[in-house]
Amino acid sequence: MRSRLRLQEGWSTYFLLLIIYLLVVWSLGGAAWAKGLGLLSWVIFPAVTLGLIFAKLRRLPGIIAHILATLLGIVWTFFVVSLLIEARIPMKERLLALAQRFLAWLQIAITEGASADDIMFVLQLGALLWLFGYLGSWFTFRRQQAWAAIIPAGVVLLVNTHYSPGGLVVFFVLYLFCALLLIVRVHVLAQQVHWQARRIAFTPDVSFDFLRDGAILSFLIILATLLLPNALSDPRWNDAWARFAEPWQRVQDEWARLYSSLTAKEQPKAVSFGRTLSLGGAVRLSDTPFFLVEAPQPRYWRAAAYDEYTSRGWVNTDNQAANWPANEYWPVPVYDMTEDITQTVRPIQSGGVEVYAAGQPIWADVPVRVDLSYMSMARGGVTQSGVGNVSVVRAERGFPKDKGYTVVSSVSIADERRLRQAGTQYPSWVLERYLQLPASLPDRVVNLAQEIVRGAENPYEAGMALESYLRREIKYSQNIEAPPSNADAVDHLLFESKTGYCDYYASAMVVMLRAVGIPARVASGYTGGVWDSMRRGYLVLYSDAHSWPEVFFPNYGWVPFEPTASEPLIARPIEEQTGLVNGGITPPILNPFENEEKYGEVEVPAEGGAVTPIATPKFSAWAIVGLAAAGLLALALLALAVWWLITIRKMKPAERMFARMIGLSRLAGIRRDASETPREFAKRLSSTLGRCREDALFFADLYNRERFSAGRKVSVDGEAVREHWAALWKGVLTYRWRRLRAKFTIKPRPQYEQMPMARL
Repeated sequence: MRSRLRLQEGWSTYFLLLIIYLLVVWSLGGAAWAKGLGLLSWVIFPAVTLGLIFAKLRRLPGIIAHILATLLGIVWTFFVVSLLIEARIPMKERLLALAQRFLAWLQIAITEGASADDIMFVLQLGALLWLFGYLGSWFTFRRQQAWAAIIPAGVVLLVNTHYSPGGLVVFFVLYLFCALLLIVRVHVLAQQVHWQARRIAFTPDVSFDFLRDGAILSFLIILATLLLPNALSDPRWNDAWARFAEPWQRVQDEWARLYSSLTAKEQPKAVSFGRTLSLGGAVRLSDTPFFLVEAPQPRYWRAAAYDEYTSRGWVNTDNQAANWPANEYWPVPVYDMTEDITQTVRPIQSGGVEVYAAGQPIWADVPVRVDLSYMSMARGGVTQSGVGNVSVVRAERGFPKDKGYTVVSSVSIADERRLRQAGTQYPSWVLERYLQLPASLPDRVVNLAQEIVRGAENPYEAGMALESYLRREIKYSQNIEAPPSNADAVDHLLFESKTGYCDYYASAMVVMLRAVGIPARVASGYTGGVWDSMRRGYLVLYSDAHSWPEVFFPNYGWVPFEPTASEPLIARPIEEQTGLVNGGITPPILNPFENEEKYGEVEVPAEGGAVTPIATPKFSAWAIVGLAAAGLLALALLALAVWWLITIRKMKPAERMFARMIGLSRLAGIRRDASETPREFAKRLSSTLGRCREDALFFADLYNRERFSAGRKVSVDGEAVREHWAALWKGVLTYRWRRLRAKFTIKPRPQYEQMPMARL
């Protein structure tokens, strides 16, 4: 019975695998992306166990085992996740409901909709963990390839740690410790199989010795890694990252669309402005400085605009792209009552590739790639063709820290009288895109919008009425739950929760404007920031991320409004007032008390003060690469030294010297074969070196006498050992020098004697 339960790889391998995957589950549960993630522990245990069983069934072909495991995994994962549905419902109905929700999610994934069903996230994550757990266990026990378990688990842990609070780093550290132990365990197993095949004797407790020493070595490696400086965090890696920014942006967009109900955590990164804007659950951004803007006034720094509402969020439907060179004016619409302003944006942390600008950017000193739709528009009796309605502007290369870009924007300075008199003669390209609403929009949203604007005489007054209503009736909060999966997000905000943040305020105003026939869109970016007198610019934080509505007025273009209750109103000139800065809009300036209400306690610099920049040493990209390589090399040498010391400490004196000779011989490219006796190896070493025969045989004979002395102590002449060792060192170095010199010596081309041609 005991022999049946014996595992060749050792049960420690099984438990290490199990702990690695449980650490992944616990880390995901600690991030609290969705409710019910703790249940996935019941997915991991049978997955790892089934992988072990199928791996030991040698007669079961791998392809058949994988198909059976996949089918069992689907059934078991569905069963476990169905426990999250109400307990009073019978199990059969729960499984059927879960299958229907999965089919509904698939339909949303195929279309451009957004999903807020967090159970689908748990279900798919459970299926993924089953696959990882089974395959990792199968490859470890069938082929002794532990990397199949270590790499997928590490990727999941790394991503989860990156996008979650800092307290979850402990799970990643424990994972590294267990992963290194697993590598040592599998390597020792492979060596044991090799020794047994060559009939080399070894002590039974060698596995325990290696596991113990591996634990010590793993601890030292992790400790050294945590103490090393993070050179890769330097923003000068932006150029390299910019190559992957666009595809990674698409991944983030799809993730936000398909899992919009996940609870967001505080992150050190900026908001991602992609092709979608999902209306999900709670958000929290850090108060870390992001970029500095040198401009006449603080304004809304726009990054993206969205035109299509999907009941769960917004989509940018611009399907054309263009590359525009630096230092040239762009072919964009020109409107009345605008002025050009210049802004210089300097990243403080990591600038990425997004170009932030007020109003409509028309020029930049860097080459850019824009998302746009071309249209024709009439102005002053002249038709402008090939004009681009731009929604997103990105630089072709990432911006290094403190070295940003300069952009010129065209900003509306239309006063209230002109906006009231703008009329409703909208261009066809505006009516086609910016009045869209889904057929599923509840009628009560339209009825409410019509009731609010009943007394308005023009689109401007209608916009002001809707703005006032939202600021008065909707409570601001970032700590909200996502709307139910079967609910319209704006309808849920207006009639159920009546609580939301800027994305919800902007969405509600744009949807209600469209419901009464006024074209509008949602814009996203950052608020103006706080003046920093030392840097002579407006300091923008990650937490200044914001969304707002933009309303289209004939001849005057896109004009921003501010329905978010926690933000100050946008003040516009009444008639053609003078004395205003630049004769334009008085931009919203952040109120410290409103900012505190929105983001919690925020440090605001005192009058005349500034945020002190952190001095960062400047290194070139190659210097950073060199430092990282040097750090990795030092870490590897440290690990090798520790392993060597642990290994030779248990050896006897002669055995230790012979082991050192074996290590020295590797410098000459010579490795001892397992079938060689010590004297045979010594002769082959001296033959290769062309010298040191007596020195090599000295250590071989010393080792033989010690090994076969039947426990008697062998006397060693210390002076002789030092002399022979010095001679052996000199012989190896001389041999390596000869080989190196011969390798780089240009040999003369051989001259061949011309042979006489044979006569026919």
